[in-house]
Amino acid sequence: MSERTPFRSVPGSVRSFVGVAAERQTYRNLCYLLLAIPIGIVYQFGLTLGFLGAIFAVVLVGIPILLCTIVGARYFAAFERRLANRLLTTDIRRPADRRTVADDGLVSTLVELVRSQTTWKGVGFLVLKSVFSFIVTFLLLLGGIGSLALVLAPVSSSTVVFDWEIDTVAESVVAVPLGVVLGLVTLHLANWIAEITETLAVALLGNQGESPGYDPA
Repeated sequence: MSERTPFRSVPGSVRSFVGVAAERQTYRNLCYLLLAIPIGIVYQFGLTLGFLGAIFAVVLVGIPILLCTIVGARYFAAFERRLANRLLTTDIRRPADRRTVADDGLVSTLVELVRSQTTWKGVGFLVLKSVFSFIVTFLLLLGGIGSLALVLAPVSSSTVVFDWEIDTVAESVVAVPLGVVLGLVTLHLANWIAEITETLAVALLGNQGESPGYDPA
């Protein structure tokens, strides 16, 4: 009779739920999502400038602002491809419509950038990422801080978590496992959000996997 380790004797669903804390990809996903918070703020600022440029384009003043925003969006989309490939499980390739001023001239390059479907798909991703950063901030900070507060409740004389005031030994003992469970749920939530982001990144930022005519992002 073969011996079974204690961990293998645990039901698969429980092992999967707890095992998320030991997976390297979980923390890569978490890093990606936390980086989305400051990056999303930058995108919000840039997209606001682009929106103002579009409004003032009727008096010509906004045209340079709008064009700079479009060009900047292409560079930010390239950055997002690299970031996703580095931290997530994607292998996104750069679109083949990449043009340079040296090859096509300034005016022709700008016209093609404005007309390019890739440009606007990239802008769409940046818009989603800027909104997404608010959701990530709320969910991850709420779950992370709440979990930490519950786990550390025994070393604090009084702790309030989600309107629950923990000020007795019995409540502190109960709070610790609840904090661990909340932390694991938060990690699973982070993985789930990262999977959604991967799907959006593949759809909007380029092609997945090797493809003729495409350079690595």
